[in-house]
Amino acid sequence: MRSPSFSFPDWIREFVPGDELFARAYSDISDRNRAWMKTAIARLHDWYGPRKVTGGETALRWRAGFDSRSAHDAVDFAVVLFDGSLLSPSRLLAALVPAIAGGVGSVLAVRVSSGTPWRKAILTGLELAGQELVVDMSELQARRLFNELRESNRPGAVAVLGPRAAVIKTNELQAASRISFWRPRYTRAAAIWMDDESTFDLDALAFIHPDIVFSVFGAEPELPAENFSYEGEGFDSFLDAIMDVAYVPAARVGQTLGRARIVLGPGQEGCWIWPDLHPEHFQFQSIAWTTGD
Repeated sequence: MRSPSFSFPDWIREFVPGDELFARAYSDISDRNRAWMKTAIARLHDWYGPRKVTGGETALRWRAGFDSRSAHDAVDFAVVLFDGSLLSPSRLLAALVPAIAGGVGSVLAVRVSSGTPWRKAILTGLELAGQELVVDMSELQARRLFNELRESNRPGAVAVLGPRAAVIKTNELQAASRISFWRPRYTRAAAIWMDDESTFDLDALAFIHPDIVFSVFGAEPELPAENFSYEGEGFDSFLDAIMDVAYVPAARVGQTLGRARIVLGPGQEGCWIWPDLHPEHFQFQSIAWTTGD
């Protein structure tokens, strides 16, 4: 088994935001909006873990005349790399909590920025998730960090959110065999079906996803923000408008699930999940095939 001891380079602590920044952000977020984020965190922990067992081995003897042994263990480190274009705490948490729930001992959240202000909801989401190590770096500093992680030859997993963060994923880093990278592919647009004016809490969606374009169908509600538009009352039009994300009541999920990658019902306004981010991303796996003793 690998040594469990791992720590990120000491020099990155120079880029940790001050405690007062987190405190101000937390106090400025309403109890209701904090509750939405807490629900998101709880749902993700239920879905991904938490795991009591972080590793193991399986030995098999095959009818074809060979033996196999497979081993898996939590990676030594995980990094969630994002940039200022990400304004949604829930989409960030959906990449962060799986690493925590999967038993990764060293988890780092890295914002790649050019000194732009933090969105308070992002800071508060990180605090509510219990994420202890958060840094705000330039692109050059982030490249230095990843070069050192690659040179450590330790197994790690990286989730990349945002185009500025994605430039860190150079060809050299992609060739690092012990570091796996994941990046979502989706369109920042969502369709909402309203059975009545209060089917979904649109104010909550406006807070959680200020960077998503929402198209509303069904009953016409009061729209909370400029990124919302009412598009009509036809359900077929709603189905045709779905790209990756849909919000529908539970009774209509069956009609929607095959069209959208993410379907969320009432009460899940603060939640998000990346369907292709699996627990195995945060594991180092190895396989042996042998013949005879």
